[in-house]
Amino acid sequence: MKALSLLFVLLILVVSPVLAGDLEKDPGYIDLEWIDIPDDADEIQDIDLGPALISAAADAENLGDDEMAEVFKMIRSIRVKSFSMDEESKAVDKAVAKISKMLKDKDWKRLIYVKNDDEIVTVSTRSVDGDMVGLMVVAYEPGEEVSFVNVVGHLDLAYLLKMAGKLHGESLDHFLDELEDQGVSMHDVEFD
Repeated sequence: MKALSLLFVLLILVVSPVLAGDLEKDPGYIDLEWIDIPDDADEIQDIDLGPALISAAADAENLGDDEMAEVFKMIRSIRVKSFSMDEESKAVDKAVAKISKMLKDKDWKRLIYVKNDDEIVTVSTRSVDGDMVGLMVVAYEPGEEVSFVNVVGHLDLAYLLKMAGKLHGESLDHFLDELEDQGVSMHDVEFD
């Protein structure tokens, strides 16, 4: 059993960097690395969950949590860049406009558009051959905060919403703590 576990860990270590490298070619991937977080931002969430999700899927399955294992298997990457601002920023305006143009140019379908005064929230998806392969959320309130979230994988939106309903009220910190409790090393998760 230990030999099989060791083989599995080695396989993950070998395959994870390969999968991460191919992520940029995935049609559901939107590059967020170029977005600069201002030095004076008060609240920052810079999260990159990629290869850690492979390990989380195996851990959830080993623990008998079939629903969470299914969610982790369908998601290849979750990338979040979110931060607050003390004042309006032309650089952030340009980043929001650039992401919007990328989504339009790459034939993403906008599912949700909400505008309340200056605050804008959009949720867009990308499908290939009828299968959803990407989800992109942009929430922007000029002079206050901005969030970019890209989820990549073979996504079943109904299933993800069902699971989100079950997780309602749990914070990201709690979610990450559970990942760590399940054996996902936090050094696999990048925070800035």
